[in-house]
Amino acid sequence: MKLTLSPEMVQRFPEYTMYTIVAKGIVNDSVPDELAALLAGAAAQVRATLSAESYLAHPRLASWRAAFARFGADPDVYPPSVQHLAALALAGSEIASGSPVVALLNYISLKHLVPCGADDLGRVVGDFGVRLAQGDEIYVPIGGSEVEPVERGEVIYADQRKVMARRWVWRQGEHTKVTPQTTDVTINVDILPPATRAEGEAAVRELMELLAKFCGGEISYNVLDAAHREETIAPPAPRAEPESIYDLLEMRGYIRRSSDREGVRKLLRQPTTIYQGFDPTGDSLHIGHLLSLMVFRYLQEAGHKMLFLSGGGTAQVGDPTGKTKSRRVMTNDEIEHNMAAIRAQVQGIGLADFDHDLPGRPKAEMVNNADWLNMPMFDYLREVALYFSVNRMVKMETFEQRLNEQGHLSLFEFMYPTMQGYDFYHLYTTRGCRLQLGGDDQWTNILSGADLISRRLNETAYAMTFSLLLDASGQKMGKTAEGEAIWLNAQRTTPFAFYQYWVNSADTELRRLFRLFTFLPLDEIDQIVAGDPRAAQHRLAFEVTKVVHGEEAARTAQADARKAFGGAGGLPEDVPTLAATVAQLEAGLPLVDVIASAPDVTSKGEARRLVQQGAVRVNDGKAGEIGRLLTLKDVVEVDGQRAVLVRYRKQSFIKVVVA
Repeated sequence: MKLTLSPEMVQRFPEYTMYTIVAKGIVNDSVPDELAALLAGAAAQVRATLSAESYLAHPRLASWRAAFARFGADPDVYPPSVQHLAALALAGSEIASGSPVVALLNYISLKHLVPCGADDLGRVVGDFGVRLAQGDEIYVPIGGSEVEPVERGEVIYADQRKVMARRWVWRQGEHTKVTPQTTDVTINVDILPPATRAEGEAAVRELMELLAKFCGGEISYNVLDAAHREETIAPPAPRAEPESIYDLLEMRGYIRRSSDREGVRKLLRQPTTIYQGFDPTGDSLHIGHLLSLMVFRYLQEAGHKMLFLSGGGTAQVGDPTGKTKSRRVMTNDEIEHNMAAIRAQVQGIGLADFDHDLPGRPKAEMVNNADWLNMPMFDYLREVALYFSVNRMVKMETFEQRLNEQGHLSLFEFMYPTMQGYDFYHLYTTRGCRLQLGGDDQWTNILSGADLISRRLNETAYAMTFSLLLDASGQKMGKTAEGEAIWLNAQRTTPFAFYQYWVNSADTELRRLFRLFTFLPLDEIDQIVAGDPRAAQHRLAFEVTKVVHGEEAARTAQADARKAFGGAGGLPEDVPTLAATVAQLEAGLPLVDVIASAPDVTSKGEARRLVQQGAVRVNDGKAGEIGRLLTLKDVVEVDGQRAVLVRYRKQSFIKVVVA
């Protein structure tokens, strides 16, 4: 594995020097009194030499504050770690000393007024170092359970999978934190002028001597600076501990937050029962559900019993989350039809297997909450509603917004969180279900179930949510520019239109989308994204289309795209273009008129014959009847334009562009 300083980092901060100590085979289980006394003495030294009124002006602290400001981090909001430690010491607050390594790095940081940070080398994945963030990295703050977004261009210390420290030396990450069980560690001592190289080396030598004294092990160190940006570090021995499926999901970017990160990680190390709810408000799922289905597949393949909860009961109410008005109440026949269609769809895609029990991998089950929500009203009030606080519920964002806007909020809808909470309680008590999954917009509703279990049974259940997919405008991904949903049903959204949706993904989102919507290994994703962006977009489109529609449909969509767009360069310049307004497409534009406008079609009669002969395709779908109208539902993204592609004969095209 390699330790690096990126070229961009050296260019922006040529004066920076990073000392990295590597210690293997250490004992890190308890802090001896002698070390605790050293740490207390360093804190006392800070109080004796600095003052709360002027300590930020100390040259070493001022230097780091200025460096933070240079990459856009306000040091008063995001203080460098050494500044934070000095403030704690001046206030007489406790300094962290949970293990010898943590106590040592805090001692050195306070004594020499330089930032220090430690990481568990056994948890570092691949090469690591200091670089500028791309904005798609995974970061969970130390001690936290939520994934925080990383700002593009901020200085980070990261490995190939996650951020080990945000904003350079501001806050460490959870996944490489040092614990009493850590046996292999890296410790950074970060130096900026006016601290000199000699002063940095003195701090490192003292730290190495104390590390050998209190922790033992094999100890070495490396120095990186503008003249020497890379060092090779021998990786530690492989851990006996198997990789957690939680870690895999977190590294791929699925997990937004968990009610108890370590609790969920531990839970998922053994087969358990998990559920996620899907309201059957339609007979097809869309790409907003695809992320959840990917996680469903990962967890089922990891050996967990997966329950696909179809909200036959709650669908009659309608989830009010994010809605500004009430939904239409659905009939039982509609709900049953949709449930059957969704089950067949998900089984057909292959992201859940309801039919086959395999060794170490039980089949998934679809359960319907209408089976248990149809209970006597007084029983429901006594056994469920009693445990919910109206004071808390009216403060839920969905309800608060509706009430503030004077919108109608029925008691039927207001009870929805209690019903979802009871779903979890029922599955916990009858099926041993310990974990509920959902989108992050469902966080409050999901917690209501875990809270109900805790209040009624004094037992622990867990919640885990996925990151919401947002486009560049901050809206949920999954719709075309015209507001049409991208369905997983090939009759509603053709494989070609589905392919085109993904091919037009923003360059900056490619790595994230590959991680979330394909099963490609992370190393392969890194290689693809590092290459030509247009080729990466087409590879993404192919892989996601393959997941949903199968390899044959993906290859057909890919081939049709190449034919339609003339390869990577887009449509040939001589392809006829017809402008159409949104109003025309809303009313319906006759397909025959469009074909007849082409220069090599002599009349409407010839256009009709082409349609009758099956020689016309709209995007990648058959044209259908002679009276076919082109509408906004046919619009796809074509080389950055909103358009409908009409192909006639074999290689003739006309492009209808939305004006």
